[in-house]
Amino acid sequence: MLRYLDKDLQKEQREYRAVAIVLFAVAVLTLCARMLVGILPDMPDLAIDAIFTTIVQILLFLLMPFLIYKFVLKKNVKEIAEFASIKKIHWLYIVLAAFLGICAYIVTIGISSIWQAILYATGYTHSSSPVIYPEVFNPGMFIAEMVLTAVLPAICEEFLIRGGTLTVMRGSFKYAATLVLMGVIFGLFHQSVTQVFYTACFGALMAFLTIKLDSIIPAMVIHFVNNGLSVFMSYADAYKWPLFGGWFDAITNGLATNPTGVLAIFVLVILIGVGIVTLMMYMKKREQLAKQKEVILDAAFDQTNKRVIMMGEENKKFVEQIGMQTQIYGKSYEPDPLYKPTLRDNAFMFGALAVTALSTIATYVWGLF
Repeated sequence: MLRYLDKDLQKEQREYRAVAIVLFAVAVLTLCARMLVGILPDMPDLAIDAIFTTIVQILLFLLMPFLIYKFVLKKNVKEIAEFASIKKIHWLYIVLAAFLGICAYIVTIGISSIWQAILYATGYTHSSSPVIYPEVFNPGMFIAEMVLTAVLPAICEEFLIRGGTLTVMRGSFKYAATLVLMGVIFGLFHQSVTQVFYTACFGALMAFLTIKLDSIIPAMVIHFVNNGLSVFMSYADAYKWPLFGGWFDAITNGLATNPTGVLAIFVLVILIGVGIVTLMMYMKKREQLAKQKEVILDAAFDQTNKRVIMMGEENKKFVEQIGMQTQIYGKSYEPDPLYKPTLRDNAFMFGALAVTALSTIATYVWGLF
């Protein structure tokens, strides 16, 4: 292991290998944690969920990568935050991210329903046991589930996946390949065939936003709202809360009586989500243009086309630093990847993907019997 992370390696190579080791360890230990909770004596579902989530989210997704970044990569807290794209962002992005989280929750229900229908068509029959709620609403239980299901994943999963992992991926692969890889990684790391598809779509979207907005904060907010709504709506349905109590019944009845109407609403929500993302991109572009106008002295700003026309090859260094596509002499220039991983660099990465893929396939096979 020490030779694999030799100090003589260049910075980008050490970072890539460190993240690969983290992902492999997380994949293996998460599988072990799943098997551990499977052999625990009869306990309340919330207690089992608390044990599993604490082990996986806090210890594996958050603490382990933090310690490796700090003691192996020798980064201080500020550098770790930078490495994980934990950067300040305008409050308006956070508000828009919250609304996008609502859209993501609704779209996720649709994608998940379609994916499960496909699985059932292949003979898959296994489904999770229904959650049994107390006869009387328990605020403590509700808060605990919100923390376990929404707060911790929004912090811990984002720190690992859209943090260090995305940083090394975007520095080693082309833009489109990075989004696909990030979607695949996030989907497979759930190690569940029923979750793999919609989480892969969600993961790719979160990677896209993190790259474009240069901050992990919006992804955390979206993740929290998406998961938090899942908990809230489940409780609302169980206790028949006003306005939200018949949510799932309304969807079921709508699909049976007016599928076209349900589809129209689904498409409308997607369009609203696209609109929010477009607005975010527009706001960020304006920020970037304003920054370029301020800091680039050797450049001419095209007021008509709202773009910066770079005037010299020496400005390529600036482009690499700010990580954006810029115009040089009217031609598009995008910095080359910082590091191209070798087969040995990818050894643990391949191992992580293999473990999560096999465990995901195993859940499908289990559901066939």
